[in-house]
Amino acid sequence: MTSAAIAASKSISSEIRGVSIVSFAAEEAMPESACTHLGFPPGSRVQVKPEAGARLAGKTGRVIGGGFYPRSLRLVLDGSKVPITLHVNYVAAIDDEIDRVKSD
Repeated sequence: MTSAAIAASKSISSEIRGVSIVSFAAEEAMPESACTHLGFPPGSRVQVKPEAGARLAGKTGRVIGGGFYPRSLRLVLDGSKVPITLHVNYVAAIDDEIDRVKSD
């Protein structure tokens, strides 16, 4: 496969009313694992800092991945079903263990 073919397979180009739109694959937009570079691997437990606001301050949850923006995290708060996105400055790690299976 030539380099031109590889480049073409990684991006999709279309023309709408004379305007060229190029969209890139997700792996080009985000590194392989942005959240591990921030110190919060998926599964790590975090607590929301007071700087995030009164509604979220003190709540705990689990990181599920990196967000769209470079310094954002996706996490699910305890008792919630839907993930939220927060800047890394608004969360603090509460332990270093990642979802270990308990032995009986």
